[in-house]
Amino acid sequence: MNRKIVNGIVILIVIILVGAVFIAKQAGTGNVSSMQSSIDNNATREQSDRTPLEIAEFSPDLIQKNEKPLIIVMGESWCQPCLRMMPDLTELNRTVEDIEIRYMDLGENEAAFQYFPIRVTPTIAVFMPEGKPFTPPEDSAIDYILYTYKDSGEHALTIHEGYLTREQLESMIEDLRDA
Repeated sequence: MNRKIVNGIVILIVIILVGAVFIAKQAGTGNVSSMQSSIDNNATREQSDRTPLEIAEFSPDLIQKNEKPLIIVMGESWCQPCLRMMPDLTELNRTVEDIEIRYMDLGENEAAFQYFPIRVTPTIAVFMPEGKPFTPPEDSAIDYILYTYKDSGEHALTIHEGYLTREQLESMIEDLRDA
């Protein structure tokens, strides 16, 4: 009988310990979860007046109704140079207030192919407010391509094809500020 009591007490102690560990882990996870939730809520409040980086559905109105200079980086989910640019684009979108910086996944925005001459990814389109074409300075460090309307020869669009480093993106931002 003593042996049965000892075995019962050991089993009871093991159950209590397992339960205590389970409760402790749940409490710890709750604290981390609530802390992360608090961080996310603060970040959301700080960003609530900011335009999101990603363009969910492209429309030419997005460009023509824009009140700030605009940089649109167009890429695809499989594009490695596009993916390498994302951290810089995210940071610049968060910190640069006088220029709007956006990213458009071409796989989700096929309408962009009708509006932009996309030959490579990333393709970066640059606009002045209200969709006016950006005219880059002659001494720019960025290789821009200027497109014109066939019938009138008027400047229609300015783009850059290919990957840009953080420094080059900042140079593009300075070009827009100086325009």
